Amino acid sequence: MIRFSTNWEKLNWVVFTTIRKNTGSKKVGQIHTIKAPGCEFKAKVIGIYPIKKLDITDDLAFIDADTDRKDLISMLEGWYGKDFNDFVLITLWAI
Repeated sequence: MIRFSTNWEKLNWVVFTTIRKNTGSKKVGQIHTIKAPGCEFKAKVIGIYPIKKLDITDDLAFIDADTDRKDLISMLEGWYGKDFNDFVLITLWAI
């Protein structure tokens, strides 16, 4: 299961992304339940890309979290700690 704390606009899209801690547990081809406060559905992982904080651009932050780079990094640091810097950009396809 991949949980979202907010009903992001991207959860209405057929293809969307999420940046998560790189645990190695998500694999291309897997199907996960996506759960947010206002929705629940299945999605297939279609891409996984290693990413560091320096790789996050304003464009990526806007697409991923409807915010700018600074605010997205602040959110990530709130969830994973200021020193953590091993993320993956997961691309999912709603099915």
